[in-house]
Amino acid sequence: MRNIVIYGCGGFGREVLQVIHAINAEAATWNVLGFAVDPGIEHPETVHGLPVTSELSTFGDDPLPDVVIAIGSPAARKGIATRLGARGHAFPVLVHPRAWLGENVRLSDGVIICAGACLTTDIELSDHVHINLSATVGHDVEIGSFSTISPGANISGNVRLAEEVEIGTGASIIQRIPVGRAAVIGAGAAVVREIPENSVAVGVPAKVIQTKSDPA
Repeated sequence: MRNIVIYGCGGFGREVLQVIHAINAEAATWNVLGFAVDPGIEHPETVHGLPVTSELSTFGDDPLPDVVIAIGSPAARKGIATRLGARGHAFPVLVHPRAWLGENVRLSDGVIICAGACLTTDIELSDHVHINLSATVGHDVEIGSFSTISPGANISGNVRLAEEVEIGTGASIIQRIPVGRAAVIGAGAAVVREIPENSVAVGVPAKVIQTKSDPA
């Protein structure tokens, strides 16, 4: 079994722990050492019986544990991945056994796919993409690094999502629609036209209501 640390001990961190438990029920794969959080973040001493620490080095470096980043914010996830990757941590792919993946679905480092998700065929998920509970992804879709697909969202065929996109719970994107970098699609929205980068779009059909400032 390989040692693994879950970065983030909130709700999604606890859900990721359940993903790991489900994987281990199929075949003993992961030894969960505990949870890690950023320094200065208030946290409990334990979560589900596992220790929580702001010092990842607490878990040792011989061997260096793998890390799964269970943080919802794409920007925060990107910062953590950059920092930990420089230290040499590996980011495994975690797929719940009750997710369904078709042929030619390519998963990059740090991807998490939760129970009930359905990905059909000829799909590419870049680094640290999160596909949450019961989300669907159609054929020939590309999802950029650090994007988050929330529970029950539906991504139709030939859709292109750029990096750091957030798709809200129950939102839908129709076929062949691109979504720009760091865009946010609100819960229940129906995206029927291109969404520019750094935009917040809500409603049916989805309309841009805000343009976020670009931190870069």
